[in-house]
Amino acid sequence: MLKRGSQQFYDSVLICPKCRAKIEEEDFIKKYCGCGYRLQISFKYDELREAITKNLLDKRPFNHERYVEFYPLKKTDNLIKLGTGGTPFLKTEKIAKKIGVKNLFLKIESANPSGSFKDRPISVGVSKAKELGSTTVTAASSGNAAAALATFAARSNLDAVVFVPEHAPQGKIAQLIFLGAKVIKVSVVKEGEDPTVALFKKAYKEYNWTPSPSFGPFNPFQFEGTKSLGFEICEQSKWEVPDWILCNTGSGGLLAGTFQGFIEFQHLDFIDKLPKMVAVQPAECAPIVNSVNKKVKPLNFIDWTKTPNTVAGGLADPHPWDGNEALEAIYESQGSAVAVNESDILRTQRWLAADEGIFGEPSGTAALAGLEALVNDGTIDPSDFVVLPITGTGFKDPEVVFENVTIYDAITPDLEKLKQLLGRMKK
Repeated sequence: MLKRGSQQFYDSVLICPKCRAKIEEEDFIKKYCGCGYRLQISFKYDELREAITKNLLDKRPFNHERYVEFYPLKKTDNLIKLGTGGTPFLKTEKIAKKIGVKNLFLKIESANPSGSFKDRPISVGVSKAKELGSTTVTAASSGNAAAALATFAARSNLDAVVFVPEHAPQGKIAQLIFLGAKVIKVSVVKEGEDPTVALFKKAYKEYNWTPSPSFGPFNPFQFEGTKSLGFEICEQSKWEVPDWILCNTGSGGLLAGTFQGFIEFQHLDFIDKLPKMVAVQPAECAPIVNSVNKKVKPLNFIDWTKTPNTVAGGLADPHPWDGNEALEAIYESQGSAVAVNESDILRTQRWLAADEGIFGEPSGTAALAGLEALVNDGTIDPSDFVVLPITGTGFKDPEVVFENVTIYDAITPDLEKLKQLLGRMKK
C-alpha cells in the first residue's frame, strides 16, 4: 500500500494553454506570462494508476482528503485538514416531480466547513501557499471563496485579506470578520469591470501576497481541489456515471473542475464514460452561455459587457476567468448551457427549501431553474440520471430571503387572532 507523503504525482512545471510558456511552480506569481489563462498542471496518470485503486479508496474516510494524491502538493501530508467534502448525495422526490424528472440527485455542498463548495479548491490553494512559504493569502470574491479562504487561513495560521463588492451580503461579511480576515469592500467605478478584482490585482503585486481567488488564472493549484466533487459523485453513484451534471456557473471553475474529476477517474479506468456538463447562469450575467450559443473556441470566450444585477451575486462574473476550461468541458461532454431569469431562480430556490428541506442561496440553487428549462425544451429526458450540486447555504445571503417573503406582525396570545392569521397565510 502507498504510504502517504512518499510520492509526487504531478509535474511541477506549469504550462500556459495559449503561449505554452513553461513556469516552475514556485515562480507562478513573478513569472506569470500574462496571457490570462490558468497555468495547467500535468498529472502522472500511469503512476497514479499503479498507486490508487478502488479498494485503497474504500479503506479511507469519505471526504476531500481521500483523494489527496490527485492534488498538486509536494507532500500529501501538507493538505490542511478541516473535514472538507464527503457531503450528502440525496435523491429528491417532490421537486423532481415538479420539474418532471425521475432520477434527480442533489450534492449538498453547503455542508462544507465554510458553507460552500469553495472549500474544495481553496483548501488546496492555501495548503500550497503554506507549502511554498507564504504568510499572507488574498482573494477577490463575492463572499463564498472569501469565506473559504479565511477559514483555511485561520486553520493554517496565515493572514487573509479579502476584497468584496460594496453590497456583499452582511451575513458573508460577518463570517469573514469572525474568521479573522481583513475585509476590504470595493465600489464600482467602471461599467462591466469587477472592482474587487481590479484592486486585488494591484494589491497582491504591491504587498507580495499569494493570490488565492477561486478562479484559475491567478492561482493554478486551487482548480485541482474541485475535482473531488466529481470523484465523490462517482463513488456515491456506485460508479454509475450521471447522464447530466448541471452546475451553477460564474467563472466556470466548478463546472470544469468537476468534469476534470470524471476525466481523471476515466484515466484510471474507474469509469468508462463521462457525464454531459451544463452551465447554468443568470440571464443578467451569462457570458459562458453566450459563448456556447455563438460556438466560440474556448480560448476566445466572450466577456459580459454590462454590470450584472442579479439575486445570484455569486455567479456575477462578467469575465469568466475559467471560461476556456468550462467551454472545453461543455464541448467535450456534448453538454449545454442555459440562462435563467431572476423569478425562476427565486421560485426554484423556494421549492428546494419548502419541498426538500434544503435551504440554498440563489447562487447555489440556480441550476434547478436551468434543469426545469432543459426538461421543458426536451434537451433532458425525464428518465435521465441528473445531478445538481447545491453549492452554497441560504444563510450566506439572508437579505434575498427577506426581500421575497412576507413576515407578519406579532399577535397577542389569542386563539381567534391565531385563526385569522392562519387564514391569511399561504404555504
